[in-house]
Amino acid sequence: MYYPLLRARQFELIALRELANEGITQNYILPILEPVKETQNNLNLAYRVFQQQQQKVYLIVNPTVGELVGDTDVFIKYITNQDEKVLIPAFYYHRNADYICKSIADYHLKNCMLICQNDVSPDDQDFTSLVLKEEITSINIKDPGRNRELNRFLRGLNKNYIRLDDLFEKQARNSDFLDIAEHRFSEEHIYYKTEGFGGFSDYTVLPSEYTDSGSTPRAVVIHITYLNSQNQIWIRHFTSDSNDSIANVQGKFAEAADKAVAYCRKNHLTNSAIQELENYFDEEHYPGLGTIKKISIKNHLLIVSEYLRNK
Repeated sequence: MYYPLLRARQFELIALRELANEGITQNYILPILEPVKETQNNLNLAYRVFQQQQQKVYLIVNPTVGELVGDTDVFIKYITNQDEKVLIPAFYYHRNADYICKSIADYHLKNCMLICQNDVSPDDQDFTSLVLKEEITSINIKDPGRNRELNRFLRGLNKNYIRLDDLFEKQARNSDFLDIAEHRFSEEHIYYKTEGFGGFSDYTVLPSEYTDSGSTPRAVVIHITYLNSQNQIWIRHFTSDSNDSIANVQGKFAEAADKAVAYCRKNHLTNSAIQELENYFDEEHYPGLGTIKKISIKNHLLIVSEYLRNK
């Protein structure tokens, strides 16, 4: 199972809605959403689709970034007012076992996920008592290989143990992607089971660092992942060339899309996300930066789903 960790922003949610409607993600992809906005309109729209299409989603109830940071009960109440078969609670653990235990007890939560850094220790009695609770059924650890003691401890718990990796190599400027050749992105989908994990998790083709900026970029980049002949996931960054100023974003998109569409057609890469990109390019229509991001996310989830479905 693949557990992509995404912020619950408009275009991330649109990507998930479209995939759920296509019947692509069910049973293979279980997204983890970190809400970063106080308003819940986009989340409500997505929830209705998830419910209709029977797509389960983890919702982080104590986000570490955004407008409602911290150990509150805002999103716990949101979950308890919805279908518990659709929205499942997830907690960030940062020495806050008391809050998590109290939340589980007060709201009768179950099947919870714990998301942790790899600096926790089995010697931490609060952490150990927490992960042993029957209500904690999934444990998601960032780069667990860096803490062998923790890794060995969690493997022995007979719980859904997931590894979280930060795979996207963010650049200081979008134009820097011009100098980056195609490269290997991930192999976790191939090896996670043989390495003893119940699932694998990452931030898709987005950086783990959260930013809420809406500035106009000097360069437009379209990130496309694909499976190579060894079933490794590789990534190419299709970048505009006229990057001296922020003028003519539409033209920059056309430059990047020209490269991306040509590559996909030459190498027979196609799915609903790539077809959407091709349509915008053929119609000479600029869909906006949010839609470009949505296409990259959607394509990546389609690539992973295709592999898992055919495995």
